Amino acid sequence: MKKITCLLLILPLLLLSCSNNDSTTDDSTPQFAMTATINGKSFQANNPFGGNQYSETNLWSYFPVEDYILIQGRQGGVFGNPEINIWLKKSDIVVGVYAISEETYNTPPSHFIDLTDNSNDTFEVTKSGTIKITEVNTSTKIVEGTFEFITVNSVSNQNEPINNTITNGTFRYKYAN
Repeated sequence: MKKITCLLLILPLLLLSCSNNDSTTDDSTPQFAMTATINGKSFQANNPFGGNQYSETNLWSYFPVEDYILIQGRQGGVFGNPEINIWLKKSDIVVGVYAISEETYNTPPSHFIDLTDNSNDTFEVTKSGTIKITEVNTSTKIVEGTFEFITVNSVSNQNEPINNTITNGTFRYKYAN
């Protein structure tokens, strides 16, 4: 009788303490907001602060913050390297393919992309590429897409050899608050 009483007292505790993990995880959110292959090496990054939020500041007046959002992928956090920057014109954040050409600094393009690699003495100037916006979720304010581009040391010399080839690029960022 004593054993049955103990079992009856312990059984409810066991049943109540067992957890039922019915919660689902959002597998659609990648670990990295931006990925790419730079000269054959894997690049996996978030913004400098570790998330997928766009930057609310812009150092370049050429891409005014009123008209553009800046999404940054910096491998290694605040002091990390290298970094890929994508400027998306707010009025043109729509699904589509956008050709990137060398920048003349005469008229801002619809979208632009840039690589900064401080591990070497080479200057990276975007020569050409594409940004493809594949999804724009206006409820969650998430923009997703792909990109690829090449850089050279200088666009003034048409025979300048390519110094960086960026392929298989992906991004998934929050583009507004």
